[in-house]
Amino acid sequence: MDDEINILNVRIHNITIIELLKRLGSEGGTVVTPNVDHLMKLQKDPEFYEIYKGSTYRVCDSKILIYASKFLGQPIKEKISGSDLFPAFYDYYKNNEEITIFLMGAAEGVAKRAQEKINAKVGREMIIESYSPPFGFEKDEVECQRIVTRINESGATVLAIGVGAPKQEKWIAKYRNQLKNVKVFLAIGATIDFEAGEKKRSPQWMSDMGIEWLHRLFSEPGRMWKRYLVEDIPFFWLLLLQKLKLYKPPFSTRQEFVIWESPLLGQLLTKAGLLSTEQVDKVLELQKQQPQKRFGDFIVELGWLEQETVDFFADFLPELGLSKHRHPLGHYLYKAKLLDEAQIESILEQQNQLKLRFGEVAVMKGWVKQQTLDTVLDYLTEELNDGLTEELNDTSAA
Repeated sequence: MDDEINILNVRIHNITIIELLKRLGSEGGTVVTPNVDHLMKLQKDPEFYEIYKGSTYRVCDSKILIYASKFLGQPIKEKISGSDLFPAFYDYYKNNEEITIFLMGAAEGVAKRAQEKINAKVGREMIIESYSPPFGFEKDEVECQRIVTRINESGATVLAIGVGAPKQEKWIAKYRNQLKNVKVFLAIGATIDFEAGEKKRSPQWMSDMGIEWLHRLFSEPGRMWKRYLVEDIPFFWLLLLQKLKLYKPPFSTRQEFVIWESPLLGQLLTKAGLLSTEQVDKVLELQKQQPQKRFGDFIVELGWLEQETVDFFADFLPELGLSKHRHPLGHYLYKAKLLDEAQIESILEQQNQLKLRFGEVAVMKGWVKQQTLDTVLDYLTEELNDGLTEELNDTSAA
């Protein structure tokens, strides 16, 4: 399979449009087109996330994601938006009589107009039927079964559906097994409106610059302002967290989180001298049998570390790097359950007498390993590279 570029826990296929078109003709499959809006919805919607994970192809539908991939050091080859993919698809297969399309979506009458225009372009009845479902159709099982019957009776081998995300992806996932003739499923968003001439796409130069969203915002401010100016803005913050290796995928019970979390947490605990490499290997083997469980769950169940210690290194320590507030070192070691209150009081009593730092006394007494102490202090410096070492050392002396 192609390289996959991971952006905010979504694996985007690094594939060109020609490669995709060829594969769809020979192998079929479901295509979804991630953009910034999709990625933000996927942070909050487990069902949508599972559907995305199960799709055959996830291709980049955003110039902003192209820029993001370069920022992460994993450049995506090509932008393949739904509104580019669909016309490319019907043009590529216009002479293949086995490719027939059912077009579904848009307001009443719009899909029909798109059907007529596309068929005129390709010179045959490639789109053999179209349907604009009523508002709220996805909640009406009787209506959905009528649509399934209609698609099956048409004999179409391709379903192109544009009813908005995540509605279109969820409808495909729910009913695709009932669609016996369909081999290719395309989730194409507003493309039907564009094909019918109902709405105009942004100028090419805006698309090339990655500001196509601005055109849509000005075209439909009442509908689009919240998406672009409120819901999608946190994307850039999450992207920065991923760059700094501080991003935490949203669904902790899913295998993608296990894949992301295991190497990082295992390496961190090994570096801190709290786990051996043999222990990490054992947990990874156990995870293969129970992939729904977190790496840290096994560590606690096996009695190797306390839950508070695991939580500190898995969650608190990475997030600490984003905070400007600092506490004495003892606060963090207590939070990680590496020291208790009596030990902290003892260290504070001897600290001034010995003229040593808090951490040095803790190590001297054998209560904390030097590796552990170094990891707590050095990890932030390595991740953020912004001169926090001196600040943390000063804090630890308090």
